[in-house]
Amino acid sequence: MDNTQVCLTVVIPCYNEEKTIKKVITDFQRHLPEAEIIVYDNNSTDQTVKIAQAAGVKVLHEKRQGKGQVVKSMFDNIQADIYVLVDGDDTYPAEAARKLIKPVLDDEVDVVVGTRLEGADNKTLRPLHQIGNRIILGVINLFFRTNFKDILSGYRIMGKKFVHNVPLLSSGFEIETELTLQALERGFRIKEIPIKYRERPVGSQSKLKSFQDGSKIIFTIMSILRDYRPMTFFPLVASLFVLIGLIFGSTVIIEYYQTGFVTKLPRAVLSVSLILISSIVFVAGFVVETINRRFRETHILFRRQIQSKNK
Repeated sequence: MDNTQVCLTVVIPCYNEEKTIKKVITDFQRHLPEAEIIVYDNNSTDQTVKIAQAAGVKVLHEKRQGKGQVVKSMFDNIQADIYVLVDGDDTYPAEAARKLIKPVLDDEVDVVVGTRLEGADNKTLRPLHQIGNRIILGVINLFFRTNFKDILSGYRIMGKKFVHNVPLLSSGFEIETELTLQALERGFRIKEIPIKYRERPVGSQSKLKSFQDGSKIIFTIMSILRDYRPMTFFPLVASLFVLIGLIFGSTVIIEYYQTGFVTKLPRAVLSVSLILISSIVFVAGFVVETINRRFRETHILFRRQIQSKNK
């Protein structure tokens, strides 16, 4: 990609970041002077918008609450060749931006993620958040056969092709997980580069709700497994039903072999029902996999038609 003709945009989602937004803007103005900087306000009730406007950057607004809503609006409304997505809390270093941008600029990858966990400590990332991050990371690496270091980083560089071809559904902080999993599913190239993650400045409060947002992230992972990895998701669910059915049925089987009678009829019916349900769930996995395959084939053919028309 020709550096002189690249449209580079830094997008900063913000909700009540008056303590930090000015420094974030000035840092990126200093380290990426050629970039357009856009602050995407998400219903801030403090001075965030006024401070951003005074700093001379464009301010856009997203009324639907949630970081995911901001990112979806960004994908729909901002045109650029390279997008830098960074939080407005001054925890991500602007001085690392050029290093993160280079692999996308050189067309080596489609997405670069600035990873935090290698150098995180209890000051920069709370112990509960570190544990949650690593659990979620382990689940994704297991089921998607990857070796990611940080799935939830808010510092991402994305190329135009990725932004234009990824449908997003998440509304909150689970958006980072969806961005990574969508990239995996659609064959985009991802690279992780370690950065030095900073502690939040005094007076700046995290908007992350540990258990609520953590459960949403787990749900997002399970939803994407269901939709894009059905032959992983459905056999797992079927195995769970079989296991529960066998646990309930074990006493019935033991009783039958010892006495020749079954007195715990409700337990026997429940056990058989659960095993039958597991069979249905397993077959559903094959059905969803077949449907997904046909959709992927249709998508490839449609994309080829578009490309041939554009030639």
